[in-house]
Amino acid sequence: MKKKKLYKLTTAALLLPFILGGSPQELLASEPANNTSLNSAFSKKEAFELFKNPVVGEGADPWVVKHTDGYYYYTQTTGNNITIWKSKNLSDLGQAEKKVVWTPDPDAPNAHHMWAPEMHFIDGKWYIYFAGSAGDMGKQRMYVLESEGSDPFGPYHHPEGTDFGKITDPSDKWAIDGTILEYKNELYFVWSGWEGDVNVSQHLYIAPLENPWTISGERVEISRPELSWEKNGFPLINEGPQILKNKQGKVFIVYSASGSWTDDYCLGMLTLNGKDPLNPDSWAKNPTPVFEKNPALGVYGPGHNSFVKSPDGKEDWIVYHAAKFKGAGWNRNVRMQKFSWNEDGTPNFGVPVAADTLLRVPSGESTGRLTPHLLGVVFKYEAEQATVNNAKIVDNTSASGGAKVGYIDFQDSFIEFNVQVPAGEYTMKVRYANGMGAESSHYVTINGQDQEELTYESFGWDSWKEVEMDLTLNQEENKIRLSKGKLYAEIDSIELIPKEQSVYKYEAEHAKVENAEIANDPTSSNYQKVEKMDDEDSQITFPIQVPEAGVYELQVRYANGTTSPSTHQVYANDELAGSISYQHTGWDNWEFASVKVKLKEGVNRISFLKDEGLVDLDYVTLKRLDSIE
Repeated sequence: MKKKKLYKLTTAALLLPFILGGSPQELLASEPANNTSLNSAFSKKEAFELFKNPVVGEGADPWVVKHTDGYYYYTQTTGNNITIWKSKNLSDLGQAEKKVVWTPDPDAPNAHHMWAPEMHFIDGKWYIYFAGSAGDMGKQRMYVLESEGSDPFGPYHHPEGTDFGKITDPSDKWAIDGTILEYKNELYFVWSGWEGDVNVSQHLYIAPLENPWTISGERVEISRPELSWEKNGFPLINEGPQILKNKQGKVFIVYSASGSWTDDYCLGMLTLNGKDPLNPDSWAKNPTPVFEKNPALGVYGPGHNSFVKSPDGKEDWIVYHAAKFKGAGWNRNVRMQKFSWNEDGTPNFGVPVAADTLLRVPSGESTGRLTPHLLGVVFKYEAEQATVNNAKIVDNTSASGGAKVGYIDFQDSFIEFNVQVPAGEYTMKVRYANGMGAESSHYVTINGQDQEELTYESFGWDSWKEVEMDLTLNQEENKIRLSKGKLYAEIDSIELIPKEQSVYKYEAEHAKVENAEIANDPTSSNYQKVEKMDDEDSQITFPIQVPEAGVYELQVRYANGTTSPSTHQVYANDELAGSISYQHTGWDNWEFASVKVKLKEGVNRISFLKDEGLVDLDYVTLKRLDSIE
């Protein structure tokens, strides 16, 4: 089926969905924050776009660079070649054009175990650094390719005078994950390697470069696994060094620590405090990880990353791999999220968000300024609760209900959902995983009547995607069956979304948030909420568009952990709609409060201003009650 940018729901409620979301974003930042400007005009009257992680369904060791031609060039470990992806948008990396730009001769010393390629544009040419060996992983070394022109898609060759592009210091020890540091007009090579010839511990080393393919001095160790969070798994590991600079030019090396096969794989950081990168005393290690697992949201083993700017250059993004589920080992996919900077100039990566969290696309990908509306009525059915014939229910922590249905491998294999919903027209969304490397399919029947063949693009096992089809349900009770078609796919769940919607939902974290914070919360819709609205100027504003003027019921999902009721003043455009009261619930319990608002046709602005007490907000829903005469 044709791919679309969708606001994909993963909800569990029958009337109002409870699991949706977004990320901290700065909307309408140029407009005043006071309530006298609530009727300000919008230059763009469409909603911004959203995406979900993972952006690449199968992969590890991601590297992405934004080139001067406006495209992103991406590469990752493939094992036996160098493949480059090309995309205008970061969020589209998984669907980007790609090309194999280098395949070594089978008997070359770098033909096997080709790991963690990186692309660097130096003096008008591209250089690709990668680890490889002749077949023995205990003999990994770093190699480099040079482009013959300025086209990232090649062709490439080994630099003249090198031994198959081998780049090494005089010790010639085991080496992987090489990267380039440019500092004060000098080039340095930074990599992970062994101190001796036995696989006991991987350390980080730096050495000067005479040119992009020649190390010109002895290696210097700048980090080794020594803190408890760096020592999970054996052998001990520091690897994947990546260079990050702030606006003032301060240099950081963000690296991966602990075993990459463990749930505890994480990111550490070194800061260049001295003037000489070759002096080990110039580097200070952060005492704690800067990015680590988030079990509450099902995120394990986040590591080996790269850094890149948004298309308009206004935002910083971290692109990283993570385990697909708890205990997944090297079964990984590639994700990304925005990060910020602390007042002292150090990066603030926050915590990794859940794979199903709806995030705003990087700035410059979408010009919309309105808060996206999400469908308010969704009927969801888990595959493991359906009738399963000649297939298997498999426990899986990456699936929405903690289980999936797989092994739908035979002609008589099927999943049949018994659904009871009002008769009418629906969109069915099927959450699937396909790791076949080619398109697969299922046949769909409704009450025994054949429908269309549902096709699934390959994105990787346990990297969940959705496809949709339209259908009509005429009976009070309907049986929807998915049967084996071409190749194989696994099913997590289906959702039925009525074509006619009267309730729309807006996530609090997608609004403009001022003097408050967006926090991850596994109990919140889309795993995020707005909290700490405790400043007298705290407010959140939803710029939205409605098709018809009228009186609307505005319902708010909230949690109040204070000992008394809290209140917000609610404005619709420049008019005070009223005060909304939030009763005591505790911080871990969500309830609903509502207020009526009068909206005009087109763009409106609904704002919640702090009044009394403190409250966390999850989302709001709008339902039209009547029209304005």
